[in-house]
Amino acid sequence: MEQLTGIDASFVYLETARSPMHIGGVIVCKAPPGGFNFEDYYRLIESRLGRSKVFRRRLVSVPMGLDAPYWIEDPNFNLDSHVHHMALPAPGSWEELRKLAQHIFAIPLDLRRPLWSLTFVEGLDSIPTLPKGTFALIHKVHHSSVDGMGGVDLISSLFDLTREWDVEGEDDTWMPDMEPSNVTLLSNAYMHLLAKPKQAVKTVRSVISGLWSVGKDVLVEKQAPPTVPFRGPKTRFNVPISAHRCFGGVWLPLDQIRATKDSIPNATVNDLVLGICSGALRRYLLKHDELPDNTLTAMAPISVRGATSEGGNQVSAMLVPLATHLEDPLERLASLKEYTQRSKLRAQAIGATTLMDAAKVVPFTLGIAASRLYSRMEIAKYVRPVFNLVITNVPGPRQKLYFGGGELVGTLGMAPIIDGLGLMIVVTSYQDYLTISVTSCPEILQDVQFFESCLIDSFKELREAAKNLPKTTPRKKAAKKKAVRKVTEVKGAVKPRARKKLPLRKAPVRKPAKKAGENV
Repeated sequence: MEQLTGIDASFVYLETARSPMHIGGVIVCKAPPGGFNFEDYYRLIESRLGRSKVFRRRLVSVPMGLDAPYWIEDPNFNLDSHVHHMALPAPGSWEELRKLAQHIFAIPLDLRRPLWSLTFVEGLDSIPTLPKGTFALIHKVHHSSVDGMGGVDLISSLFDLTREWDVEGEDDTWMPDMEPSNVTLLSNAYMHLLAKPKQAVKTVRSVISGLWSVGKDVLVEKQAPPTVPFRGPKTRFNVPISAHRCFGGVWLPLDQIRATKDSIPNATVNDLVLGICSGALRRYLLKHDELPDNTLTAMAPISVRGATSEGGNQVSAMLVPLATHLEDPLERLASLKEYTQRSKLRAQAIGATTLMDAAKVVPFTLGIAASRLYSRMEIAKYVRPVFNLVITNVPGPRQKLYFGGGELVGTLGMAPIIDGLGLMIVVTSYQDYLTISVTSCPEILQDVQFFESCLIDSFKELREAAKNLPKTTPRKKAAKKKAVRKVTEVKGAVKPRARKKLPLRKAPVRKPAKKAGENV
């Protein structure tokens, strides 16, 4: 039995009927040479259950919500409740796949079972860019179980590095747990309540230390003050959401992304992605005559997951002004680069551990009550947003992967939205493509296809602007710096020798100066 951390528990009490708190996406795979059907898919999933503890654990709630829930190994686990099979209606195009994904993403996971679902989808033969027999996997897993990187690790446990696969699986030593009694859960809650004051003191110290680090940068180092919450303008994305979902995304060639990045001095791929999203938001809001005078602000989660970390959410966050008020794409990008560098350092100053400790201090019952009150009273209508949207970058696997012998083509990610934050942008990469996907609800983003075109046009605009910049070759720059450094070293070596000889020739002149110094 393992209790949820503060951040993990927060995703449980944030969940409402209109805001299911799962992450997921659409994975597209080519069919293997021998074909692949639902029976093969079922046996493959069954053989991989031992690779991740997420597959067979479920939540146990504490009576009256007095404490955060616990994970237990589900004694009633049934694989049939988690794997599903569907075929797209004719003509089986991207539009039908997108609508099916929207429907699946809108359905909350059953909190009485392990919190994941995987749907095998056939009938994609009418999508022109995909070969015959291609299938899709629509997956979702509750955010309390994993963060973005943990979700990638979970899905990767189902994939292989070669076309060869089997259903024998590893030695599975899994054992179900007995469900704990209410007496046990309440006694544990009582002990945790006693520890709350100590935890609060520790959290306050951590926050003060982080804020002092940020304040020192502003007051002593004379850096610009950090972006703070509740400064973004009110937009159509910052209203109460509905229970429906809209979903879409674009595939951008990774070689073109890197070439554009290399054309812009000191830019990173992450800077370029933020620039693309900023330009798309500006285009979309201009089209609807809703572009605010002030810049939109995005929250960008930062994973602090270590190489040996398992499960749970291990994230910090930074706030980034997207410079949507600037018309020139390169000016927007320059502004983004400046803010992201500062924001990363400040996010590290506060630290993910402090965020997790702070979440532990909030009583679980109070968190649930506050979340439901916020949703029922539609408070998002009346207050300024904490930030306007979330843009999360989840790097995909670098090596080629196979599912049941079929090659993985690519993925589009999704993440939850809540009242007041009705737009989520997920960025991921795999092999030759970088994908940018959007999750919202149709009452907020009625024309998701137009937003997709805004993303593509924004990238084209940045590419064209980068082409007009003076071309600089990084290697020549490095060689030039090296040459200058070499000359400086030679000059430095010559001057000391010249100075050393001069005093020897004029020793009689320097002796009185030394003597005078001694008298003083």
